[in-house]
Amino acid sequence: MIQKNWSELIKPNKLEIVSSNATKAVVVAEPLERGYGLTLGNALRRVLLSSLQGAAVTAVQIDGVLHEFSSIAGVREDVTDIVLNIKEIAIRMEGEGPKRMVVRKEGPGVVTAGDIQTVGDVEILNPDLVICTLDEGTEIRMELTVNTGKGYVPADRNRAEDAPIGLIPVDSLYSPVRKVSYKIDATREGQVLDYDKLTLTVETNGAVTP
Repeated sequence: MIQKNWSELIKPNKLEIVSSNATKAVVVAEPLERGYGLTLGNALRRVLLSSLQGAAVTAVQIDGVLHEFSSIAGVREDVTDIVLNIKEIAIRMEGEGPKRMVVRKEGPGVVTAGDIQTVGDVEILNPDLVICTLDEGTEIRMELTVNTGKGYVPADRNRAEDAPIGLIPVDSLYSPVRKVSYKIDATREGQVLDYDKLTLTVETNGAVTP
């Protein structure tokens, strides 16, 4: 009986990549048994957003700064804003962490992710991301800690008990997949009209190709 159930199950005979580039892809699968499109789309979305390994900044230490509620003379952003900007850095790292990278720059001008002195197999994927803005005569030095993981890890879980004073933990979004959406449309197989067509859209930060 179980074997018969599997043999009579309609399986997709069409898997098409409708569009694709370095960070976004749209994929269509059809036909699917009625209701299976929602089940499959939801499962794929959960797995892609929470279960893929990636790299992210876990902590930052800024010379002369004791905590994230500080401000820095000659820097237009406060430390909280700097940490929020650092959280948006997209990173590709092939090896194991943690690894430490340094940013050192003198104003006037903006400090971007491209100013990070990377190490080993670490690559910054959005070098134009602005971290902070320096006034003339202002110098800043930061040390970033990068690690690998999966899913989302809040800053509190990145706070080590033996962390030195001034080491600020950062919320870490490890997943290289930034957005997954899907829609279900009706499609036909032969004379039957009530099958599902699943359209899945996947967007990444560039660390992996969709």
